Amino acid sequence: MDAKKLWDAVLAEQKLTLSELRFNTWLANTKAQNLTKESLEVICPNTHTKSMLEKNMLSLIQTSVNKIGKGEFELIFKVGRTDAQKEKEVKLGMGPLFESEKKVDNKKVIESSQKANLSPRFGFDNYIMSSNNRLAYSIATAIAENPGEMYNPYFLHSGVGLGKTHLIQAIGNQIVRKNPNLKVIYTTGEAFMNELIENIQKGRGGRYSIGTFRNKYRKVDVFIIDDIQFIAGKDSTQEEFFHTFNALHMAQKQIIIASDRPPKEFTELEDRITSRFSSGIIADISKPDVDTRIAILRAKRDQSNHSFPNEVIDFIAQQIDTNIRELEGAYIQVLTHARANDKDIDLEVAANALGHALIKEKVHKPININDILKTVSNYYSIKMIDIKGKRRTKEIVVPRQVAMYLIYDMTATPFVSIGELLGGRDHTTVMHGVRKVEDNITREVKLRQDVDNIKQALEM
Repeated sequence: MDAKKLWDAVLAEQKLTLSELRFNTWLANTKAQNLTKESLEVICPNTHTKSMLEKNMLSLIQTSVNKIGKGEFELIFKVGRTDAQKEKEVKLGMGPLFESEKKVDNKKVIESSQKANLSPRFGFDNYIMSSNNRLAYSIATAIAENPGEMYNPYFLHSGVGLGKTHLIQAIGNQIVRKNPNLKVIYTTGEAFMNELIENIQKGRGGRYSIGTFRNKYRKVDVFIIDDIQFIAGKDSTQEEFFHTFNALHMAQKQIIIASDRPPKEFTELEDRITSRFSSGIIADISKPDVDTRIAILRAKRDQSNHSFPNEVIDFIAQQIDTNIRELEGAYIQVLTHARANDKDIDLEVAANALGHALIKEKVHKPININDILKTVSNYYSIKMIDIKGKRRTKEIVVPRQVAMYLIYDMTATPFVSIGELLGGRDHTTVMHGVRKVEDNITREVKLRQDVDNIKQALEM
């Protein structure tokens, strides 16, 4: 079996396992080459795909490659094109004219970003991806690679301060960086309305006119509008937005919309507009879990070189669970309090700064999979190796399914990864176990008490 045949078989298997969106976004455009007895090179179209596969899908792909290839292969991820593709391009005289090898004019990129009204602070490189935003991030990176081709329009919604503005501006910044010649524009619902009113009031031609306004927004390649909920109830603005949307969509230009609510919850927005929102793809960003909040704060600390102990980071992340803005605000509050009082940052300083009573028993590390397995095995008086083993007696099966359920519920680990951790089980077995506990927990008092007791033990 050569590299191409092996990889084609792996892709065929993954297409059946993964969702269509996840497969098309991360695996559909990958290739493979240089298969040896020890390794296989996987060629990725861009650095975002490479990073995603290495960080979040390596175990899944590794299992599939080893099974189909009947060996133990090291996967080597690379960005670019296969050697065969490069040779063909050289023969055709194409060489470095491809987008991925074009030299980027940084001055032009900066000018294009400024014209687009984008902030350079917002990029994919400083955006923390986790279970709360994985779908939204996957769609965003796919759009940044091929604007106008997939997921158009893209409607993103979330509560305040959860990172939607960062993500949609990251799309624009990435597009501008790759191709500064594309015309990108970012605005908000309020700015769109105010600009429209200003052009109507002052416009008789020249700088201010309705024609100038329409040309600005209807002749772009990528239109990004934030806080679209602001135009609800504004009839003239809705009318103008509707025709702008139609003009861009018919021209196959990329449209990205962000809001604090999903389309179905708009009451003062015309149905003809909300129906167009639903014609593309809709994603949301939920509140970040404690692991994500810790990752966000540690990234902020590392970027700023602040002296923040991990235990203080963990404490802040456990206390602030509303949104990212308040989380970062609490971080700054602790930093300022420590500097104002000329103290080193520790748990006591953090607690005083945030006005929280410091209950040390509640300051604990995030729950991990080993903690769950250990607690479940202790609770049911069985060995951890039995949970991972092949025995199927009732005394083992129930704790094993409870462990599956708790790992999935408390850590958001994918079914495939849970299966691998529990003795190489198939993801369908894990899915069955989780669903069985979910179904029985509402009917069986003992099972519900068992799960509650184990959760309490884990959270102590």
